[in-house]
Amino acid sequence: MTVAASPVPRTPWRLWRSPYLWLATIHLLGDAVVVLTSGFLVLIAVAVAILAWPLAYVGLPLTVGANRLVYAISGGERARARITRGQEILPLVPPPPTGSRIGDAREAVADVGMWRQFLYYALLLPLAMVWIAAIVLAWSVPPVLIALPLYYSAFAASQAQLGPFVVDTMTKASVVAAIGAVFLLVVSPVLMRAASALDGELARSLLGRSETGALAERVSQLVTSRQQVVDSVEAERRRMERDLHDGAQQRLVSLAMTLGRAKNRLGDRDPAVRGLIEEAHSEAMQAIAEIRDLTRGLHPPVLTDRGLDAALSAVATRSPVPVRLGVDVDPRPPLTIESIAYFVVTEALANVAKHAEAAHVEVRVTRDGDVLRVDVRDDGRGGADPARGSGLRGLSDRAAGVDGRLTVQSPPGGGTVLIAELPCG
Repeated sequence: MTVAASPVPRTPWRLWRSPYLWLATIHLLGDAVVVLTSGFLVLIAVAVAILAWPLAYVGLPLTVGANRLVYAISGGERARARITRGQEILPLVPPPPTGSRIGDAREAVADVGMWRQFLYYALLLPLAMVWIAAIVLAWSVPPVLIALPLYYSAFAASQAQLGPFVVDTMTKASVVAAIGAVFLLVVSPVLMRAASALDGELARSLLGRSETGALAERVSQLVTSRQQVVDSVEAERRRMERDLHDGAQQRLVSLAMTLGRAKNRLGDRDPAVRGLIEEAHSEAMQAIAEIRDLTRGLHPPVLTDRGLDAALSAVATRSPVPVRLGVDVDPRPPLTIESIAYFVVTEALANVAKHAEAAHVEVRVTRDGDVLRVDVRDDGRGGADPARGSGLRGLSDRAAGVDGRLTVQSPPGGGTVLIAELPCG
């Protein structure tokens, strides 16, 4: 976040007690040095970036290097603002590589950030002169005016010319000294604070990114990162399903077949051993069924191979409640969105079978542009509440994970309508 200075005292007497007043004065005084050093280097770098462009393979790297030099010099200026004023300025970002020398050089010359930084140093040149005049006015003139009575005590016959005014008496000198003291105590710190604020605003607007742009970039990064996490989780689900199906499940099937052959060969010769084999065979078959159910819950292979229509048709066939299914999702959505839609339907049908006491269910999955809509309706007893059911909360969390939305309408005695809208652009 960009701040002007934290904290900046508002009243003159607090400014006098704060190091901000003196650090801001040092910063403003240093602007003249910056213009003569960093500003001169930036001018040379921009000139190189422009003039080296026509030199083809020799000049293109010079153009890009000059662009990066401008950013490095401005980084030093932002660090100076942070040290002297406590001002944090979000750094500008140079153009990313395009993979082409010509493209990189073109982006370097047309880079708005470089020209903003060049404009900062160009404007700082006249402002540095203004700041020097303000510093002299704030810290040099008032002490001279305050010392005017001492001048008269040493040179009583002399007089002082202050612009159109002539100070030729001790009374006038005392009045001028009082005005100088008030100016020093009240006006000088406020003048330095105002000059520092203007200088800081110039640096913030030309050397840094805006807060809105930085927040938008951060939101974009978070959305991309979240999508990558969701995709990686779904990929891990598919990998687990393949490992279970091709590894543990196949081994159990082989074990069950071996136990079956052993039972047949043993015959009736040893009833005790045959009973143990039969028990082991039954346990193996039960483990196979459990793994099949588990892999079906993770990510069914038919969903990856043939899409939502085939996968949901298999789910509808297994449902104890009659299901009328309609699927129209052309073109096919991404695998992550398909997986979420699949789990929405399977969880909804499981809830209908367990709690709804419904006679039939209607499932419609359609795609409208970049939105996949899942609509599950039953004629059961209603009363479903996502706040009380962990299953519906889980579906809502899955939908929210991809910027989707899940709504449930379930009045008591009026059936349940579950609608999920998932972005698939």
